[in-house]
Formats: sequence, C-alpha cells, structure tokens
Amino acid sequence: MKKIISTVLGACIIAFGSGAMAQNTAPQGENSAPSTPTRTASSGPSQAVQQALDKRMRTVLSSLEGVGAALSADMFSDEFSAQAKPEQVQQALKQLHDGVGACKLAGRIRANAPNGTSYLLDCQKAFVPVDIGVEDKAPHRIQSLFFGASYWRM
Repeated sequence: MKKIISTVLGACIIAFGSGAMAQNTAPQGENSAPSTPTRTASSGPSQAVQQALDKRMRTVLSSLEGVGAALSADMFSDEFSAQAKPEQVQQALKQLHDGVGACKLAGRIRANAPNGTSYLLDCQKAFVPVDIGVEDKAPHRIQSLFFGASYWRM
C-alpha cells in the first residue's frame, strides 16, 4: 500500500475569510418585493491579488521542481516567516517531490477568499491540492501555504 503523503505547514496556515451571505433585513411593506440575499464580502481575489497568487504559485512550483531561484524570506509575510523559514519550506517541497514526482499545475479554483485560492498539482504519482494566500497589498507576500493529502493515481 502506498504511503499517503501530506505535507502540512500547519503552523503557517492563516485561515482565509470566506464570502459571507447576509439577509437584507429592511422592513417589508405590503407592496414591497421580497428581500434577496446580498453579498457582504468579497466574491474572490481582485485581479491584482489573483495575478500575485498565480505568480507566487508558479514560484513555489518552480522551487518544488528544483528549477529557478530558491525560496527567499522576502517572498513570505513576517507572520509566516516567524513560523517557518524558507529553508524549512524548501525541505518540505523536496519531501513532497520525492514522494509524488515531477509536478505541473493542473488547475485553479477561484475561492471566495479575498486573498487566497486553491490549485491542483498534477504530479507523476498523484494529484496534490494546494491552498495559498497572499497579503492584500503589494508586494503580496505569501501568508499561508498548505499542501493537502495526495490523491494517488489508479
């Protein structure tokens, strides 16, 4: 039986806010239309944040594959760096790569979080979900990074 590999940088995960739905509670008159739910939170990352997420994910993937520059402290928020140094993240990426083989981006799920999203890596031996979050403002440093349990190929 294949070993399930789950690389978690648990101490570094910062919960993403999710889009909340709120009911319109304005008083209703006899002839007024029924209220409809109204979006009170962001429906996902702005275009600038989404571009930053994609860029940071490509950087993490390049590091996972051992190509390009190594991860550096300036890529991570202060809160993240207080929990895990770039060298620790690099080591976790190496362990993941050793377990699942070469990877490429398979897709992205647009999340309701204003500064985070999820990706799916298509690796030689498995599919690996990745959640990543960045700061709201430039330079959009990584503030959360989570590699979920691998889904082994059949």
